[in-house]
Amino acid sequence: MSSKRNNNTYKVAILLLSIFLLLVLFKSYKDNKSAKELQDTLKQETLITQSQLSEILTKYDSVSSLYNNFDESFQDLSIKVSDLKDPKKNIKFKNLSELNKEIDQIKYSIKILKEKLKQIEKLRTIIKPEVKTPKITENTALKDAKFEVTNLQVKGVKFLTDNKTPNKVKPIEQIRVCFTVDRNKLISTGEKEFFVQVVNPKNDIVSVEELTFENNNITLKYSKLVKFEYQQQITDVCSYVDLEKNKTVKGRYIVNLYSETTKISSTIFNYN
Repeated sequence: MSSKRNNNTYKVAILLLSIFLLLVLFKSYKDNKSAKELQDTLKQETLITQSQLSEILTKYDSVSSLYNNFDESFQDLSIKVSDLKDPKKNIKFKNLSELNKEIDQIKYSIKILKEKLKQIEKLRTIIKPEVKTPKITENTALKDAKFEVTNLQVKGVKFLTDNKTPNKVKPIEQIRVCFTVDRNKLISTGEKEFFVQVVNPKNDIVSVEELTFENNNITLKYSKLVKFEYQQQITDVCSYVDLEKNKTVKGRYIVNLYSETTKISSTIFNYN
């Protein structure tokens, strides 16, 4: 009787130990999975931050170069006028010939000053341009006008079939990309094109047909060309992007929106 009790006790102890080991293994698996997801998240967010920082540095270098040119012009001007700050100090003429020579030098200096003044006026116009409202028609638009996009949203699309239950639905085969184009009177009306670029969690660009666009020696690999009609009004646009089966994995996707080779918006899409 005692032997039977001992056997039951051993069995209970072994069962409890097995349950404990299973719980430890399950917790370890969950912790590893959470750590990997956190690492992928940090990696994707770092890529976006680096991209945004690169754009900020490019704009800063452009403005810095403009101001440096302005400073150099102003320094040249200061050197030319340094001898004219105290005219009485330099009035030492032996004869009329020297006086005439000095007058000619002063006239030449005045000519140089006028030329420098024109250059500075041009620089001032560039740095602080006057606010004017240009008249824009359908056939005339400023080349420097850029699109502004808001509310970029991405959603996965799954296909259901009659012979499959919801628990056995296939992985997503498309993503739905929607965004809003802001109103801009400086951009002409008509058909416009944007490029959608989808980057999977492994930093591969999803492009079923290996699509590329080249402009000014820059090559952009993209996932979908989106065309829409623009009438200088707020415009909502949606499009579906096909996914490559071998590049469709779970994790965080980066979706970029380009106008030609200029990135105008970006967002993150989670596929769990």
